[in-house]
Amino acid sequence: MSLVAARIIPDFDVHNAVNVRTVDVYIQDHPGVPGDERGVEGLQYEVLSNDQVVQTGMTDKEGKIQVFLFPGARTILKVLGTEYEISITNAAFSNVNITKGRKERLRYLGYQIGHDGTNGNGVDDEDERFEYERSILDFQADHSLGLDSDPSSIEAELRNEAGG
Repeated sequence: MSLVAARIIPDFDVHNAVNVRTVDVYIQDHPGVPGDERGVEGLQYEVLSNDQVVQTGMTDKEGKIQVFLFPGARTILKVLGTEYEISITNAAFSNVNITKGRKERLRYLGYQIGHDGTNGNGVDDEDERFEYERSILDFQADHSLGLDSDPSSIEAELRNEAGG
């Protein structure tokens, strides 16, 4: 495991280091595949675990930040003047062959699908939304799926990338 331009604060008390998980966060100009020149390099960040700074550093050329999640701790990533709570979830997605399931996965992967829906997060059953249509096209381009791709190949790639 390598941390590019990152520093782990040595005096953070970790009682169960075996269960420490890592999550790779990518800061990009627009959603895409890591390593494809979309990363924002040189952003300063810090990671807090239970309100204590445990990591500091700068994003690499991919815009990557490797965040350590300590068992039972609340983890916050501070970057670009904003705080993001980072956690691992076992989210259950709707079936990928319905609009809501595709939207859930696109949102999870960082694609902008708008703010419609009951939770204001863009996830609903409507497929006639500009943001959703654009995000599907962006996803296809990011994964080298042609405009004439069979819907089942798009669904398979969504399932592969986001799960479920």
